[in-house]
Amino acid sequence: MSWPVVILYAVGTGVLAALFMIIPGFAKTSLGRMGETLEVWIFYAVILMANCKRPLESAFKTFVFFLISQPLIYLLQVPFSPLGWGTFSHYPYWFVWTLLTFPMAFAGWYIRKHNWLSLSIFLPILFLLTCDYVSGFMSAYVDFPHLIVTALFCLGQVVLYMYVFTENIWQKLIGVLWPLAAVLLLFFVFNVKKVVFMVDRELVETVIKGIASWLM
Repeated sequence: MSWPVVILYAVGTGVLAALFMIIPGFAKTSLGRMGETLEVWIFYAVILMANCKRPLESAFKTFVFFLISQPLIYLLQVPFSPLGWGTFSHYPYWFVWTLLTFPMAFAGWYIRKHNWLSLSIFLPILFLLTCDYVSGFMSAYVDFPHLIVTALFCLGQVVLYMYVFTENIWQKLIGVLWPLAAVLLLFFVFNVKKVVFMVDRELVETVIKGIASWLM
């Protein structure tokens, strides 16, 4: 992926995320979360890393991609937000992630190897995506169709990455099932009330009771 394409890619994704956050109809929907949560940006970063020829190229281009796209999201919201320039008070979170993209994208380039190393690199990301799709499906169960798009998108990413970046059935199964087992283990065994983002005990208990009553 050439530098001009990277810059256009960053501007395009930043504008798209800002539009979904500005238009009132998208508030509290999966699309309205684009500028707030990680799942779509993971997808964009994987596309970028997979289209670089060297690890250092991957690191620089991913860093610049986030350095352009994230401030742009907040800049475009300034005229439409009651906070005005105060909208940038939310940017430090993304600035930290932007700094972290350099080492992460350097290591992330090795997903192209299609082996156990690729799977090892992917596992933390697969865990985050699994947390998102589990919590998304739970939210959709309680208040359909709330976050169903997020849930399907995150689950789709997990399946897609394992299909594209691993070479045998065992790697694919581990990539899908191990993060799911970890999420369930954290909640049910270690009683972690919030695994990540939206998963909480009350929500899970509501879902379980609903399923139990339906089965009975």
